[in-house]
Amino acid sequence: MFSKKIDIRVYYEDTDSGGIVYYANYFKYTERCRTEFLRELGVSQTKIYKDSGIKFIVHSVSMEYLNPSYLDDILKVETKVINLKKASIEFEQRIYRKYDNQNIDIIKSKCKIVAIDKDSKITPIPNIILQSITERQ
Repeated sequence: MFSKKIDIRVYYEDTDSGGIVYYANYFKYTERCRTEFLRELGVSQTKIYKDSGIKFIVHSVSMEYLNPSYLDDILKVETKVINLKKASIEFEQRIYRKYDNQNIDIIKSKCKIVAIDKDSKITPIPNIILQSITERQ
């Protein structure tokens, strides 16, 4: 199954006063990886909006925090599709860090995005995107 992985370094601005990553930043990290996942498939969200008036928005998200991460850690963010429908994509995501040749899980997450039109109504995802995802599965 196709997945996208990106590296994220934890900077001072990402942490709380104790040097631990502030929980909301994990949502930013997973968003970046979903965007890169689509980009890897040749999908530019800006181009889709300009060409067809379609945007992707988050419908729902859940996140389980397993271990903390700290200032200067290099995190791996991984994204894969677990459910693909006519107007939505559900992703499974995880963030982990390498330590002594082991993967230490930081978070596990699921996120469902839906396609909406210019009137903010749910609309089908363009076939070219659905086909790109299906071909990689």
